[in-house]
Amino acid sequence: MTESLEDVAESLIQAVEVVMNPQVSQSQRSEAHQLLEAFRETSPICVPCGIYLAEGTRSHIVRHFGLQLIEHCIRYRWNNLLPEEKVFIKDNTMRLLVSGSLDLLTEFSHIKDGLAKLVVEMVKREWPQHWPTLLSELNLACQQGETQTELVLLILLRLVEDIVAFQNVPTQRRRDLYQALTANMAELFDFFLTILKTQTTEYRKWQTAALEGAPGQGEALVRASAHCKVSQAVLHTLAGFVDWIPMSHVTSDSNRLLQMLCLLLGDAQLRLSAAECLLLLVNRKGKLEDRMQLLILFSEDAMETILQAACAAATMPLEEEHYLFLKRLCQVLTSIGSQLCVLVGSSIEVGQPPNFAKYLNAILEFTNHASQALNSYAYCLWCSLFRNELINKDPILLEFLPKVVESATTKLMRVGYPTQSNCAACGYARLDYDSDDDFNLFFSRLRAEIAEMLRLATLLCPQVTFDYAALWLEAQLLKPLEIGEGGSESGMCTTASPTYMQWDALTIFLESVMGRILASSEAKPSAERGIALLKAVLLYETKDPLLLSSVLSCISALFVFLTIAPETLRAVLDKIFSSVMFSLAGQTKSTRSKAVKNVRRHACSSLVKICKLYPELLLPAFEQLYHQVQQMSRDPEQLSQMEKCTLMEALILTSNQFGDYERQKTFIADILQAVNRIWLDAELKQVFWGVEKFISYIGLDRRPVEPSQNDQNGINRSQIVYCINTILAVIKRSKWPENVEVAQKGGFVLAPSTCATPILRNPATAHVVPLIENLLTLLGTFNRIWMPEFIGRRSPEFGHAYELPESEKMALLGITPPCTDQLDSISIRQPLERMQTFLTNVHDNGYHILGNAGPSLGFEFYNIDCLADMLLKTVFVNLDAIPDYRLRPVIRIFLKSFVQHCPKECYSRALIPLLAVLCPYMLQRLTARWQIINQRYENSAESEEDNAESQEVLEDQIVRQVTRDYIDLIGVICQNRKLVEPLAGVDGMEEDFAVVSSHDDSLSELGVLLVSQQEIFTPIIVFVFTALSLNDTTTCNKAAPLCWPLLKQIIADQHLTDVGAVHLLQAVLHGLQQHGEHESCQSQLLTVGLQCYEAMRPLYPGIAATLLQVPNCTEAMVKAFDERILQSTPNKQASEKKKKDMFKKLVAGVIGQSLGQLFKKEVNFRNLPPLFSKKSQQRAHQQARVDAEPDAGLSSLFAPQNESRL
Repeated sequence: MTESLEDVAESLIQAVEVVMNPQVSQSQRSEAHQLLEAFRETSPICVPCGIYLAEGTRSHIVRHFGLQLIEHCIRYRWNNLLPEEKVFIKDNTMRLLVSGSLDLLTEFSHIKDGLAKLVVEMVKREWPQHWPTLLSELNLACQQGETQTELVLLILLRLVEDIVAFQNVPTQRRRDLYQALTANMAELFDFFLTILKTQTTEYRKWQTAALEGAPGQGEALVRASAHCKVSQAVLHTLAGFVDWIPMSHVTSDSNRLLQMLCLLLGDAQLRLSAAECLLLLVNRKGKLEDRMQLLILFSEDAMETILQAACAAATMPLEEEHYLFLKRLCQVLTSIGSQLCVLVGSSIEVGQPPNFAKYLNAILEFTNHASQALNSYAYCLWCSLFRNELINKDPILLEFLPKVVESATTKLMRVGYPTQSNCAACGYARLDYDSDDDFNLFFSRLRAEIAEMLRLATLLCPQVTFDYAALWLEAQLLKPLEIGEGGSESGMCTTASPTYMQWDALTIFLESVMGRILASSEAKPSAERGIALLKAVLLYETKDPLLLSSVLSCISALFVFLTIAPETLRAVLDKIFSSVMFSLAGQTKSTRSKAVKNVRRHACSSLVKICKLYPELLLPAFEQLYHQVQQMSRDPEQLSQMEKCTLMEALILTSNQFGDYERQKTFIADILQAVNRIWLDAELKQVFWGVEKFISYIGLDRRPVEPSQNDQNGINRSQIVYCINTILAVIKRSKWPENVEVAQKGGFVLAPSTCATPILRNPATAHVVPLIENLLTLLGTFNRIWMPEFIGRRSPEFGHAYELPESEKMALLGITPPCTDQLDSISIRQPLERMQTFLTNVHDNGYHILGNAGPSLGFEFYNIDCLADMLLKTVFVNLDAIPDYRLRPVIRIFLKSFVQHCPKECYSRALIPLLAVLCPYMLQRLTARWQIINQRYENSAESEEDNAESQEVLEDQIVRQVTRDYIDLIGVICQNRKLVEPLAGVDGMEEDFAVVSSHDDSLSELGVLLVSQQEIFTPIIVFVFTALSLNDTTTCNKAAPLCWPLLKQIIADQHLTDVGAVHLLQAVLHGLQQHGEHESCQSQLLTVGLQCYEAMRPLYPGIAATLLQVPNCTEAMVKAFDERILQSTPNKQASEKKKKDMFKKLVAGVIGQSLGQLFKKEVNFRNLPPLFSKKSQQRAHQQARVDAEPDAGLSSLFAPQNESRL
C-alpha cells in the first residue's frame, strides 16, 4: 500500500511540476491538469496522498497541492466520509499544524493559508457540537511556539471572516458558529490580548538586545522578527472581531485593548496594523451606548499618545508605508469626531469631551497638511462639526473656525497634479493617483467639500468668512500679474498661471460665502463694505480673458448687495455689457479665441442670472436695457447667434415682471419680429416642405465653400439656427405671473374654468403658435432626409454629416474627454463639423421647443386645431428610416414633457391619437433592435474588425438609452406622479422635468383611460413585461415597478385572456433567468412574479402549468404553494416575506446566475443538532433520534480521548 501511495504521489508531483513549468507545451500542460483534476475528483486515496504531499520536506508548490487535495475532500466529500476517516483527516491536519510547517519567517504565506483553511473547513462543519475541544486544542498548539501561534491566529481570522464578513456558510450553521463564537468571546479576547502582550514584550526585549550589539545579535534579530510577525498576526485577527463583538469585551479590563492599540501606534513595525485595527473599532455602528464608550479616546493619555504618533509620522520621509499610516491615523481621529457628532444631540447626554482643543488642533494640522487626501478627511469632519446644532455653538470650536476658513484660501488652489513638481502636494498625489485625470476627479470633490465647509461656517459666523473673503479679494485686486512659466505666446494667463489659479480659488471662496451670508441668523457684515467690494471689482480692468471671466464670477457672487444699493446696478450692467463686447486686438467675429468666446458667454450668462434673481431691480431700467441690447445686435460683426439669444432671454425674464399681458405680448412681438420675417417667408416655407430643396438650401449637396463668410448656404443655416434658438428662448423664459391675483389683474386668465385653478395664458402663445407649423414641417423634413433616395444626394465631403458628434459618442460610451488648455487657440471648425453641429442642434432644439411648449404655453398649446394630426404627419413620419439617436430626442425631450403637462381635457384629441401610433411602433422597433443585439452577443466571437466592434458598442448603448427613455415615458403615462422643480440641462437649453413617484400602485387617470384603448394598452403592457428580460439591468429595474399597476387594472377590467396570463408570467420568469444574478433585479422580479401569480391563479388556473415547466419544480410543490396562498383564512395568511421565499423556492431552477457561479461545484453542509432548543420536548426528540442511529461516533468524533493521537 505504501509503495502504491508513493508511486501515485510521484506521478502527481510530476504532473504538478509540468503544470507550473512555463517551458512545456500547452497540450502537455492540459494533459497534466486533467490528470490532477481527475485524481482530485475520483480517487479514494485523495486524503492520504494529500497528507503525504503536504509534508514539509517537499517543494512549496507540491505541498500546496497536497493541502488542496485535503481541502477538496473536506469541502465536497465530508458528509460521505466515515467517522474514522474524518478523525484521520482531523488528526493529521492538527499534526501538520503543530509540526508540518517551516519556521514562520521562512514558510510561504500560501502554505500557512492552506493549513488554516483545512482547520476552518472542518470547524464550519463540526464545531461546536461535534468538536467541543477545538479551542483547547488550538490553545495547546499555541504553546508549541510562535509558528503555531501564527497559524492559530490565521485560523481564527479566516473563520470569523467566513461567518461574519463573507457569510459563505448556510444560515443554520452560521447561526451555530456565531453563537459559539459569542459564547466563547471572553476567553478568545483574553487569549488575543494575552498573546499580544506577551509577543510585543518579547519583541521589544529582543529588539533592544539586537540594537545594543550584544553577542548573538543575529539570533536576537531573528527572534525579534518572529515575535513581531506574531504581534502583527494578532492585530490582523483582532481587526476581524472588533467591529462586531459586544462592546463590553472591547472595554474590559479598564479598556486594556484600546490602551495597547494606542501604545502600539508608536512602534515602527506594528503601528500600521494597530492603526487599522483602531480605525475599525472607532468606526463601529450600533447602539449609542456602545459608541459612547469610544469617547474614552478623548482622555489625556489616549489623545497624547495618538498625537505623538501623528507628529512622528508627519516628520518621516515621504514613503508609501509612512504615508499610509498617516492616512489611517487621520481617519482614526476624524472617525472619533464623527462618533462625537452622532452622540451630541442624541438621546444620550454628552457634553464637551476632555482635550477638545487639543483634538481640534490635531485636525487643523491635518487640514493644513500638504496631502490633499488628508485635507479631504479633515474638511469632511469640519462639515460634520459645523452642521451639528449643539457642537457648532461650542466656544472652543468657534475659536478654530477662523483658522479653518483661512486654510481654505490655500487649499482651494488647483495644484498638486501627480505629473508636476511645483508644490509639496505633488509628491503625495503621486502615491494617491495614477494620472492627472484621476486627480481632477478627486480635486473636484475636495473643492465641493471645502465649499460646503465655507457655507456652513458662514451660517455660523458670517462676519468672519466675509472678512476673509473681503481681505483676499482686496489683496487680489492689488496684486501684479504673474503669468508664470506656462504663459501663452500672447502674454496672457493660462490655467496654470499663478494669478489665474489665485483668482479661480477666490471665486469659489467668494461664491460659497456670499451664497449663504443672507441666510445666517447671526450678525451680518456691514452692507457698506459689501458695496465697496462690489465697486472695487467693477473698477478692476484687465484685458486677460481668463482673469476677466473670474472677475465676472466675483461680480455675480456679490449680486447679493444689489438689493441694498440699487444705484450700483448701472455700473454692474456696464461691466457686464463691456464684457459681452470683449475682444482682443486683431480678432474678428470669425477668429475669436476660445478664451474670448468664453468671456462673452460668461457675461451673457451673468446678465441672465441677475435678471432671474433680481428682475424687480432691472424693471425700472428695462427700456434702457432693451435699447442697449438692440444697439449691440445691430452690428453683424459683434454678437454671435448664441450671444443674441442669451441676451434676449435676460430681457424676457425681466419682462415677466410687467404684470401686464398686453405689454408683455407687445414686447415679445417686437423680439420675434425678425424671426417672423425669416421663418414665415414663403420661400423658406417651400424649403421646409421639400426635402430636395432643404438639402440644397443648407448646402448638403455641394462642396463646402471656404472661407465660411462667403458661403451663402452657411448664411442660410445661420438664419435657421437664429430662428430656432430665439423661439426656444422665448418659449422657455416667457411665463405668466405665479401669483393668481396678479395674473387676473394683468389679464393673464384665459377664461373661467370649472376647476379651482384658472387657466392662464402665456403672452408668447399668440406669437409662437403661428411659427409651430413651419417648425413641425422642418422636423418632418429631418425625418425624410434619411430616405434612401435623399441619402445619396449628399456631397461626398458631407458623407458623415448625419452621424453623432464625437462629444456625444464619448458621453454615450462613458469616455471622459481629455483635459486640454487651448484657450489661446482660434476656434475654426471644419465644414463637416459645422454641418454636423447644425443638423444636430437644429434637430434637438426643435424638439426642445415642442417639449417646453407644454409647460410654458399650457392649455392653448394643446388646444391648437388639429395638433395631433400635424404631429403625426411631421414628427411621426418615416420613423423607420431614422436612426435610434435621432429617435431618442423625440421620446426624451418632447414626448415625456408633452404627456406630463397635457391637461385632462385634451387627452382625447391631443394625446391618445399620438400614443395609438407610437406604442405599437415602439414595441415593434425595440423588439427588433434587441433581437439584433442578442444575435450579436451570440456571434461576437466571429467579429474581428475593431472599427465594426466599436460601432456596434455605440449602437448597443444607444438602443439601451432609447429603451430606458421609452420605459420612462410609459411611467409618465401610467403612474401617478407629482412634479418637482425642473433641472437645468445641457447649455441651459434642456430641462428634464423630473418626477417623483408618489408610491401609489394604482394607474394614473390617463392610464385608466388607456385600458379601454386596446391598440395602445396592449403594446404598453407587453413591452413593459418584455423589458424585464432585456439584457439591461437598468431597464429591468425601471420596468418592474410598472408591472403590477398595469396588471391589476387589466385584471379588474377583465381584459386579460388565458393566453395573455401565461405570457405575462413567462415574461417574469424570463426576467429572472436573465437578471437573477443581480440582487436588486431578483428581488423586484420575485415580488412581481408573486403578485402576478397570486392575482391571476384564481382566475386563470392554467398558469400553474407554467410553473411546472421550471426545472426542479414539482406538482406537489405547486399544490402546496397554492394551498398556502389561496386557501388560507385571512387570520392564517402567510406574511409577504414568507410567500416570497416560497415562490423563490418554486422558481429557483430558472433564476439566473453569474458566469462564475454557473458551473461552481456545490459545497454541502449538514445541519447539526441545535445548540439551544425552545422546548424540552424538541430537545428530547432530537436526542432520541441521535440515540436511535447506529453508533457513528459523531458526538465523540473529535473527543478529548483522540488528542493522544496528535
